[in-house]
Amino acid sequence: MKQYIRNITAGAALLLMVGSCTDKFEEYNTNQYQIHEADPATLMKSMIETIVNIQQNDSQMQDQMVGQFGGYLCPSNTWSGTNFGTFNMSDAWNANPWNTNFEKIYGNFFQIQEATNSVGHYYAFARMIRAITMLRVADCYGPMPYSQVKKGNFYVSYDTQEQVYKNILDDLANAADVLYDFNTETNGYAPLGANDPVFSGNYAKWAKLANSMRLRVAMRISNFLPDVAKAAAEAAVSHRAGLIETNADNAIMSCGTQNNPYQIAAVSWGDLRVNANIVDYMNAYEDPRREKYFNKSTISGMTDQYVGMRTGDQDVIKANAGGFSSPNVTANDPMLVFCAAETAFLRAEGKLRGWNVGDKEAKAYYEEGINLSMSQYNVSGDEYMKIDAAPMVSHASDNVQKAPASISNTVSVKWDDADNTLTGKNFQRIITQKWIANYPLGMESWAEYRRTGYPEMYPCIDNLSNNVVSTARGMRRLAFPYTEKQNNKANCDQGATDLGGADTPATDLKWANKN
Repeated sequence: MKQYIRNITAGAALLLMVGSCTDKFEEYNTNQYQIHEADPATLMKSMIETIVNIQQNDSQMQDQMVGQFGGYLCPSNTWSGTNFGTFNMSDAWNANPWNTNFEKIYGNFFQIQEATNSVGHYYAFARMIRAITMLRVADCYGPMPYSQVKKGNFYVSYDTQEQVYKNILDDLANAADVLYDFNTETNGYAPLGANDPVFSGNYAKWAKLANSMRLRVAMRISNFLPDVAKAAAEAAVSHRAGLIETNADNAIMSCGTQNNPYQIAAVSWGDLRVNANIVDYMNAYEDPRREKYFNKSTISGMTDQYVGMRTGDQDVIKANAGGFSSPNVTANDPMLVFCAAETAFLRAEGKLRGWNVGDKEAKAYYEEGINLSMSQYNVSGDEYMKIDAAPMVSHASDNVQKAPASISNTVSVKWDDADNTLTGKNFQRIITQKWIANYPLGMESWAEYRRTGYPEMYPCIDNLSNNVVSTARGMRRLAFPYTEKQNNKANCDQGATDLGGADTPATDLKWANKN
């Protein structure tokens, strides 16, 4: 009881520091035990679950179907024959990553905004979750409503690509400040408690995630807005809350009473297998993490191997595709949100760019990223780091798809001490190893693939886009949803103007590699 009183007293002191507020705000931001009509702590839980989708259908529509472009997973069902993998998805599917996230974020966001009078730690937390989730939407579509969205009206003017990423960075920076300071002033008081499936209400760890996400966003826009990116990255790294730098701080989401959605899709539904890209790269490197990531194939004659499935196969039969390797997950496994290895790889790239993102050299951060990922999965990377020959990545023909392929544009694992430029092989090494470490975050890796061109991936087997999308380059974005074109046409047209190209899946976003 003494500890509780001390926490409440410190929380009240912090509220006085941040300025005057309404009685309602004081209730919501100091007393977690007060019964409210719309308790922010309760409202926050379903918002948190959108940063990587726990809900099985949302996961399938976004992290699995759209996420397949990141090279990790592969839907093994053709459904109606209109699919993301063959570049001819239906209008309803194309709209899902936009509409579902707007609906799930903003209903609760507006209640929290009103309850807190747009001030304090609950509101800062809600802004952070909105930023993390809407980053995924912006990475898919480009311009979008963000700063102008108001209660009862989603159909507002679009932020340009420059504006939306700047606003996301502002929300993350604000969260890092407010959450870390609240945690310090209240001696670790955790208002969210059991409503937080990631850090159990630990605001200090959420502040680290906010800073790590700032580093991710900064790298996303590094070629598009280099000055903004450099300033954001350096501010994140030097922030008093710190970054996710150890595996103990990894952001991992519990699925709670729900089963892991990848396990449901792969085992219960038979709709998901592992993508040939990640399997064949890891086979080529003889990566010791394979047994942690994948199950072995059950295809006749290949049962001692990890065998991935090629994407975009219009003729695949689900029952036959069941023999490909599946993701090694159980119903109770939690889900990765952000890992320390990614922080290290981001810093390695930052050092190549000349940014002040740490005291180590790029090589040290690169090797730290590999070691952190190996440690995360309890395997040794000692021999892995010594690989000094670039392997040929290849896909053998099997009795299901009969679609052999190969990739020669690969790199060794061992760092080249003579190469310290963004145009050299070390940059490709950083992106390739970050890609392997970030499994299974497909939507993030699709964004990074478009930004950098690495790692090279197999083309889809069947391109049904009517020559809209290049088979070699793949999908570059999602077209604006039909709902926006119907209900928000003038603003949607304005957003299309900011694209600088046609509103099609073939148009690059402004931060993307144009090669």
